[in-house]
Amino acid sequence: MTILHDVPDNFQPTYLDLILALLAAIGLPFAAGYLFNATGALIPLILYYGVFCWLIVRWRRGAVGYEIRRGEIRKQFASYVSSIFVFILILQLILVGFEFITFQRVSDFNILGWIVTLVIWAPLNAFSEQLIWIYTFDSYAEFFKEGPKRKVMIAIGGLLYIALISLIHLVFWILVLPEGQYVFPISEFFVPIQTLIAVGYIFLYRKSKSMWPLGIIHLLINVTAIALSGYSILPVLLVFN
Repeated sequence: MTILHDVPDNFQPTYLDLILALLAAIGLPFAAGYLFNATGALIPLILYYGVFCWLIVRWRRGAVGYEIRRGEIRKQFASYVSSIFVFILILQLILVGFEFITFQRVSDFNILGWIVTLVIWAPLNAFSEQLIWIYTFDSYAEFFKEGPKRKVMIAIGGLLYIALISLIHLVFWILVLPEGQYVFPISEFFVPIQTLIAVGYIFLYRKSKSMWPLGIIHLLINVTAIALSGYSILPVLLVFN
């Protein structure tokens, strides 16, 4: 029984990919947090999305996984609906439901900033982050194709994958995005469920052979959080000390 399907793009990482993945997992979050405190969120977002999520992944993998089959779009997206997609979608919808209970409305609502954040940032973030997350895991998991060494590298890749997701939220996003209100016991379930979703992304990507399902699922929580809170990212884009 195959638990971890082959990567859809036949990605064969080199030592350069190991270095870049390690840099993404450990260095990127702290660099983003430092730059935010010095300049605001714009430069860290360019570094995160532009350099790591899109440029590096496109360069090293040759594709980003958002291909469109012209003339077969309906069939293409229908093929993404698998058991693992439904499972992760249900988990994400649970978190969406939690948002209706834990959201906290901003006190300085700005309609233009809110629309820009909802229409531009929410999808940009949803369809970008998983690119570097998956690349970080695959760089180690696919370094060896078989044998005991492969299992060790899969474990290392998994640890770096979780490290990147955790650190980018703890060191950077916590400075940028508004926090929801604490509601017991609902708030206790956020991290465990989000961790399950993150781990599930690895299997969903390999099962669907596309990044589209991951982005679509991620988009749900982004849109809900922004729509309910009225948050605008514009004030924190440039905050020079």
